[in-house]
Formats: sequence, structure tokens, C-alpha cells
Amino acid sequence: MYTISKNAQIVLVLLKAHNIRHIVINPGTTNMPIVTGVQKDPFFTCYSIVDERSAMYFAIGLHLQTGERIAICCTSAQATRNYIPGLTEAFYKHTPILAITTSKLPHQVGQEYMQGPNQTSLPIDSVKQTFACPYVVTKNDEIYCARLVNEAILEITHRTHGPVQINLPMSDGELGKYHEPKLPEVKIINRYMHWNRWDISLKNKKIMLVIGEHRPFTESQKSAIEAFCESYNVFVYTNHLSNYHGKYSINANLLVATSMPFDDYKPDVLLTIGGQTGDYPVFGRLASGDWNIFEHWRIAADGNIVDTYNKLTKVFECPEELFFERLTTNEKSEHSYYKQWEQLQKTKIIPENLPFSNAYLAQQLHRDIPKGSDLNLAILNSLRNWSFFPLDKSITCYSNVAAFGIDGCTSVMIGQSVATDKLCFLVTGDLAFFYDMNALGIRHIKNNVRILLVNNACGTEFKLYAHPNYQFGKDGDVYVAAAGHNGSAKGWAEDTGFKYLRASSKEEFLQHKREFLSESEKSIVFEVFTNHEEESEALKMIMEANKTATDKVKNVVKNILPTEVLSMMKKIKG
Repeated sequence: MYTISKNAQIVLVLLKAHNIRHIVINPGTTNMPIVTGVQKDPFFTCYSIVDERSAMYFAIGLHLQTGERIAICCTSAQATRNYIPGLTEAFYKHTPILAITTSKLPHQVGQEYMQGPNQTSLPIDSVKQTFACPYVVTKNDEIYCARLVNEAILEITHRTHGPVQINLPMSDGELGKYHEPKLPEVKIINRYMHWNRWDISLKNKKIMLVIGEHRPFTESQKSAIEAFCESYNVFVYTNHLSNYHGKYSINANLLVATSMPFDDYKPDVLLTIGGQTGDYPVFGRLASGDWNIFEHWRIAADGNIVDTYNKLTKVFECPEELFFERLTTNEKSEHSYYKQWEQLQKTKIIPENLPFSNAYLAQQLHRDIPKGSDLNLAILNSLRNWSFFPLDKSITCYSNVAAFGIDGCTSVMIGQSVATDKLCFLVTGDLAFFYDMNALGIRHIKNNVRILLVNNACGTEFKLYAHPNYQFGKDGDVYVAAAGHNGSAKGWAEDTGFKYLRASSKEEFLQHKREFLSESEKSIVFEVFTNHEEESEALKMIMEANKTATDKVKNVVKNILPTEVLSMMKKIKG
């Protein structure tokens, strides 16, 4: 029988999954959940050492003789401190040791509770990294703990070998309970370096490649992705921040934002490159369900364990281009998965009679922004609405989605504008604009800046019909939506040398639209006054118009797709 302590169960499963066989054990009570799990398991070779100082040096010797990674486990309190001399030797000797320490619960640490010192404060040159695992109560705790333990084990031999600490908080009430008949299923994450042998296959898999925030791709990068896509059954999910427009790509934000039947469209393998997507709809789809619904493979030169969708199984630490080139074959795929998404894309609807709103502005401008321009989008309302509309492939797009805050979007765009002669556009809301208004006074500004300021006198994001704050009505204005802070940008814009345009209606907007998009002797701030009621209504209209996507795509598929693709889709659904 195994311990009922969930975090200890996770460690036991992953020690075996990652093939760590040798474990040095120090006596004690708090580490019993680990000790009882390994002592009778023939997979492990266990060693009992009383003195923790000696035990750590003993573990170093085991590695030197066997060449294998070594685990070592101690009880709470002073035991962890006694590991420090040996850990320091292991750190400078680059010895791959996993130090599993056990402690009291977080609320007991430093509170004059018996055996409750801080056990995660080891010197910086004694371990490569410390991973403080949670006490597992909820499913989210379990997901977090499994990721940390996977990451800790991988870190032992990541690039430079060295010791790593895992600290497990234990409940005194659970230390005597051992009645679990078997260990749980735990997700295993592996990391592949570019010099490793990659024993993997994508043949006969539905592959979804999600490209997050990315600078424009080089020709060689694009060619590598295109050749990879030709070899496999790939659909490339993009939004404007991807800056990718390959043969098998679709800007599918609106599709996943509405009621499309995602179970019929989910992949077998999800590949991700680039930074954050800034895309809540695709996150909602990909993060739903259990981890084993599909595999997530992350491709990134940093090699970090970033489990955005709680389905990560593989990390490829290499340049993106190398990954795609290495897996490309001479075979050609029939691309049924892409065709499935392509037909769904044909069902997309944007109502023509949108209210005066950010969405309406995007509807009127997205086809007319000059080719070759840069477009920056402030997060949330502007980014969301403009993601629904296609842009010319020559337009490059940016947004501050890495840290995902409202500040700095104007400064970023102006920083870009001074290094180019292209027109540089920004779509921003009033809170974001006034937060960063000093950027208009930067003396390097030229005449190529175009700022579309959507002023709705509050944080409209917090007034939308689907937002939690919507239920509070006007009570949600003062603090959550920060209503009434700012007036007009006219004075500041003109004082800093900008041409200022203004619109409070569709007619006024259309009157100034051409001037805003054209060359000018001065940079332009175009302030458009909307209200949160119409902003919310516009979004609702778009969502409602696309709720019937499931029925529409059935008709489109029936009339357009070849017989073999229809057969494939029936198998998926069945």
C-alpha cells in the first residue's frame, strides 16, 4: 500500500518514469511517504545512511561509480541543512543529484512549530534550483506539482549537470496513512536537446501548430515550416501577432471564440512556437479537458518547461527552424485536417450593422490600412476585436502580450516608428492611452505615427456582457472599470505636435477615415468616442452571429469536401 499524500505519490511515479533507480535514505518520520513507497519496490536500489552530511557525499560516490542520477531523501528540520556541504561539492562537481526534502505545511514554517524551519533557503551554489512543491488538495495543485517534479528531474541533467532540490510539504495527519493500492497516472514530460536522438513519430497524426507572438519570419524559417506542413497532416493556427501567412495557416480566432464543436477539431499533437498568443479563445479550447486528450510539444531554444495548456509532454530545446527541418520527410500528406478547418472558416460571419464601437472601426479599417504598415494593438478590447478581421499579409502586428499589461503600448509603437519610414498604427483604449501619454512628447517622433484612440470613458473590457463585473452595473464603474478618469486627448496631442482628429459617430468617423490612413506632414491622433453599451452589443452580435457555425459547416462539408475527408470526419466524431 502507498501513502495517501498526493505530492509524494507524484514523486514516486515520476522517479520511475524518468528511470532514477538509486535512492539514498535518511531516517525520519516526515519522509516516510517516500521511503515506504520505494523500500519494497524492486525497481529501486535503496541505501540507508544515518548521517545526512555523510549521505550526500555517499550519493556523490554512487554517481561517480555508476554514472547514473541519484536521488536522496531526508526528513524535516535540520536534516536539510546537513545536506549543504555535500550539495556544495555536488554543485561544483556537476553531479546530478535529486535532493528530496520533506517539510511541515507552509502555514507552520517559521511559526515556532516543531521541526518547522524554512527548508527552501539553500545557498545559491549548493543547488541549481529549488522546487517548492505544493501540498496537493485540488486538481490544480496536482497539475502544478506534477509539472514541478518533472521540471526538477529534468533540470538535474539540463545543459550543465548538478544537484536540484524538491521540497515536499507533508501533513502530520497523513504520515501514518498508507492504504492506496496503486499509484496514480501522472503526466510525464521529456526534454529533447538538438544533439539527442529523437525517437518520435508524427505519421498519421492530426497536428495543430499554434504560432504565438513572433517577429516576421525569415524566408528560410517560412520554407522550413511549409516543407514540414507538406510532409504531415498539419493545420497552422495563427492570429495577427503570429506574423505568419503560410499555405496551411488560418487566422482562426473567431472560429474558436464561438460555439464551434472543438471535440471534432482537436488535434492528436499540438505543436507550439513563439511567445504568448494573447488569445483567450484558443487557450480556452486547448486547456479544456484532461491532459491526455492530446499531446503538447513545445519547440523553443530556451528549453523551458512551459505547460500553457496542462498537456505538455515534450520540449524540444532547439531553434524552430531546426525542428521543422529535422522532421520533414519526402512523403506528402493529404491534409484532411487543414481542409476540415478551412471549411469551418468559410462559415464565419461578421454582421454588417455593428454599433459604433472598436469592432466597427476594425470592420471599416482592416482592408484599407496601407500595405507594408506596422500595426500595434493594445491588449484585450482592441486586440480581441481586431483579431476577428483579416489583414493584408504585408502588415506586421504587435501587442504587449508577453507580460500582458495595458501600459507601454504607445511607447513600443513609437519606438518602432523612429526606426522606420513605414506608417505605424496603434489601436488603443483610453485607459491604456492616458497611462502612457508621455510617449507623445518623445522628441524623436516623425510623421509616420497613426494612433486610433477608442475613448469610451472607462475600461470597456470590464463592462462587456460576458465579464464578471457586468452584473454590478454602475456599481462596477468607479473602481473596477475606472470610469470617468480622463477627458479628451486633444490638448495634449496638439501641444506635442500631433494633428488631432475627432469622431463621435459613424458619419464623423467615415469623414476623417481617409485622412487618418494617408501620408501627412504630422503624425496623427484620431480620437473616436464610443460608449460601453455599444461596445458590448457589438461583441455580442458577432458572437451570436457565429453560434450557428456547427450547422453551417455540416452543409458546407457535405457539398464541398471529397468522400475520403467526409469518411475521416465521421470516424473522428464517432
